[in-house]
Amino acid sequence: MELILLVVYTFIIWLGGSVAGWNAREKHAKKQVERHFEQLLEQQEEKIHIIIEKHNDMLYVYDKDTKQFMAQGSTKEAVEKILVERFPGKRFACHESTLKEVGFIS
Repeated sequence: MELILLVVYTFIIWLGGSVAGWNAREKHAKKQVERHFEQLLEQQEEKIHIIIEKHNDMLYVYDKDTKQFMAQGSTKEAVEKILVERFPGKRFACHESTLKEVGFIS
């Protein structure tokens, strides 16, 4: 009889520990996902969508939303340098077809 009670109590304690561990893991996973989404939102807010145009071997960069002029240069490196200087800490996004059209990527 005592052996059966010991087995039952052990099973109950094991089951309780399993449930508590599962809930703790679930809580941690939810926090990780929330933190990840917050970081994604912050990155999206910092990103500026741009348009790049090429005229007579000069590159002109405009804000896609406001159409405001942002930079110009004769090379990709010159344009990147100006953008980094004028907009520190910002990231820039441009459509892949535009990058191919102006020769930034092949």
